[in-house]
Amino acid sequence: MAGNRFNDFRAKRLASKSLLVTSWRMILFISTLAILVIYSSHKVDQKVIHIAKLNEELKELRSMHIDMRTRLMSLSKSTKVAEDVQSLGLQESMQAPYKILMKD
Repeated sequence: MAGNRFNDFRAKRLASKSLLVTSWRMILFISTLAILVIYSSHKVDQKVIHIAKLNEELKELRSMHIDMRTRLMSLSKSTKVAEDVQSLGLQESMQAPYKILMKD
């Protein structure tokens, strides 16, 4: 009986070694695929992080644009312009403008 156990163990051990020897290509192929999956997953994560940063920057630029547009509209009001040119000594005319017509 001890001989049978030894032979069984030896057969299983040799079978497992021969399995590794015969399937080394498959093991190498699966390992390569695993490395490619890990690499592509890492690249996707990097792109997602980059897109999130760009979205935050876009939100900030949009808010700056709205702020600048609001300031520009308030600065271009006629009352604001009139206040600013008074410091230069200019005043609003009390006479209505007139049109000059030219004959060809």
